[in-house]
Amino acid sequence: MDLVKSRREEAVDATRAALLAGAEALFAEKGFAATSLDEVVSTARVTKGALYHHFRGGKRELFEEVFQEVDRRLAERIAKAVPADATPWQLVESGIDAYLQACTDPVVRRIMFQEGPVAMGWTRWRELDGCASRELLSLAVATLLEAGEIRPQPVGLLTRLLFTTLGEAGMSVADAEDQESARAQARDLLLALVDGLRP
Repeated sequence: MDLVKSRREEAVDATRAALLAGAEALFAEKGFAATSLDEVVSTARVTKGALYHHFRGGKRELFEEVFQEVDRRLAERIAKAVPADATPWQLVESGIDAYLQACTDPVVRRIMFQEGPVAMGWTRWRELDGCASRELLSLAVATLLEAGEIRPQPVGLLTRLLFTTLGEAGMSVADAEDQESARAQARDLLLALVDGLRP
C-alpha cells in the first residue's frame, strides 16, 4: 500500500512539475496575457482538470507559483556564488555580482520584472517579490553589522531600502540594451552605497 501511495505521489509531483515547467516557458516567451491555459496543458501533456486540481485559482495562481519558483532559483544562484569562507564584504560583493548577472537571464527578466507586476498587480507583486532572496540580504546586512563593518542601523529598514535599490538596479540591467555596461555601472553604484555605511 505504501508503495502504491508513493508512486501516486510521484505521479502527482510529476504532473505539477510539468505544469510549472510548461507555464514558465510560455510565460517567459509570450507573457502572461498572451498565454492560454490550453497551451499550458498541451505543453505539459496533462488535462485541464489536472491543472485545476493543482491550481484552483487558474492562470493567476499558476503564474504566482512560477514567479515564486523563479525567485527561489534566483536565491539559490546567489547563495551558491558566495564562497563558504567569505568575509562580510566578499559576501556583499559576490551576492551583488550574482544577482546582477541573474538579471540578464531572459526568464528572470520577463517573469520577475516585466510580467510580475502586470499579472499579479502591484500589491501582490510587492508581497512576493524576492521572498527568498530578501532573507539572504537580511543575513548579509546582519553579518556586516555584527562584524562592525557598517554603522549601527535598524536591520529591517536597511534591508528593505537595500532590497528596493537592488530591485531598481536589477530592472535597469534587465531592460538595458548593453547589459554588460549596465551591470558594471549598477555594481559600482551599489557597492558605493553600501561602502557609504562604513563607520
